Amino acid sequence: MKNLLNSITPARRLQTEQLDPHQMKNNAGGFVYGLSDEARLTRFLILGTEGGTFYAAERPHTVQATEFVKTFVQVDTAAALRVTLDVVRAGRAPKTDPALLVLALIAKTAPNAADRQAAWAALPEVARTGTMLLHFLAFADTLGGWGRLTRRGVANVYETADVQKLALWAVKYKSRDGWSQRDALRKSHPKTVDAERNAVLKFMAGGALPDLGADVSAPALRVIEGHLLAASATTDRDAATLMQGYGLPIEAVPTHLRGSEVYRAAMQTNGLTWLLRNLGNLGRVGVLTVNDRDTVQSVVERLANPAALKRGRIHPLDVLKARLVYAQGRGVKGKGEWLPVPKVVDALEDAFHLAFGNVQAAGTRHLLALDISGSMTCGQVGGVPGLSPNMAAAAMSLVALRTEPSALTMGFAGQFRPLNITARDTLEAAMRKAQSASFGPTDCAQPMLWAAQQKLKIDTFVVYTDNETWAGTVHPTAALDRYCQKMGIGARLIVVGLTATGFTIADPNRADMLDVVGFDSAAPGVMADFARGAL
Repeated sequence: MKNLLNSITPARRLQTEQLDPHQMKNNAGGFVYGLSDEARLTRFLILGTEGGTFYAAERPHTVQATEFVKTFVQVDTAAALRVTLDVVRAGRAPKTDPALLVLALIAKTAPNAADRQAAWAALPEVARTGTMLLHFLAFADTLGGWGRLTRRGVANVYETADVQKLALWAVKYKSRDGWSQRDALRKSHPKTVDAERNAVLKFMAGGALPDLGADVSAPALRVIEGHLLAASATTDRDAATLMQGYGLPIEAVPTHLRGSEVYRAAMQTNGLTWLLRNLGNLGRVGVLTVNDRDTVQSVVERLANPAALKRGRIHPLDVLKARLVYAQGRGVKGKGEWLPVPKVVDALEDAFHLAFGNVQAAGTRHLLALDISGSMTCGQVGGVPGLSPNMAAAAMSLVALRTEPSALTMGFAGQFRPLNITARDTLEAAMRKAQSASFGPTDCAQPMLWAAQQKLKIDTFVVYTDNETWAGTVHPTAALDRYCQKMGIGARLIVVGLTATGFTIADPNRADMLDVVGFDSAAPGVMADFARGAL
């Protein structure tokens, strides 16, 4: 009788057995909780599906995620649009493609005409650059033809966008994904009586700057005039002079003229996003070197400026990607080499933490538990090449380590052991420790079971995982209850999901558990609020 009772007791239930009716099977065969539709959409918007997971290859993973999004758009269009705009407006996602796809699905397939109109009205806000607009058109075109609503929705972007921004689109984002600005204009037929806007649109449609009597000294027309002059420049220095005189981005200069002088000028005329993506190129052409103290100082000051990071909508994952690529001294595909400047690498470390905003410490006793099982070594986070979930978990844990005064970092997979990651570790060192320690099956109950065994006082358990738990003899929720009962502490559990699956080990019906998305720029602040009881 005793054995039979144990088999139906939650504290004795294997993770491969269902604990309660709300649970579902994950890809590894373990029983976990399904995310709400809004939470799952948020994961998709922030993490995307590139790289797949250990249990689901990239294509099936993408198909599964997009089928869910299609269904959600049909079932609750208003919620899908609200969640998407919340993520976009707060700059929570590193890439806009998932949001553009959701917006295209709503704009083209939503059952209600009012919802479709709302999506088109939101297009200028989501598609902030010419590239984003063309990405959106590539999605939308596969979902239907160019009816009246589509034509008006696209035309509205060109009719209402700041005219100087349009001029930059004309010289910087001419074509993407098989679409060009010229294609979009010919299909949408925007109409305007503004002579300056008309001149810009006609240049975008035909490639020549018409003489319409508009003031050629207007800023928008000067950008186009400078671009045309740069196209006929003969030297790198001449092109650089035009860039500085006309405020041209580097994309307005022919590729064969992009030498050191042009790159030096681009540091003044291009934004912070461009700088992050081109630190290696600046080193490759001899502009950013350890001997050029002024240039190094200029780069460091821009990277370590919280206001500039916020103004440029720089996402932490953008900084981490720049850090990974720049510090290795060569391009992702092996093209181009440079000598990294240590001060710039350090500035990227600082920028990574600054990009999460001003996170206030919760002041509770934290146990940061990193899932370092085999499943965490596969796939990419946010489409960043080489950034596996276990490495991403280590990077995320550093944010908490440097914020919370009392935090311990451990790793679990088969065994539960110290990772020796400290607040003084660099991103590279922390990721290397997590990567080198990865092994074994997944058991997300281990952090709570270990803390109870050690009689360690913990207020907040933070588990960084892909939620593919299956190997334990106790479910994580039961392990948390066991810990609280034994220690007399009302501990909380925060689960940081590092892949865009629909699973979590956090029971959504419990107030002492929280699921957040890894690399959501808002996550550290939300986690701290939850840990201190403010949520």
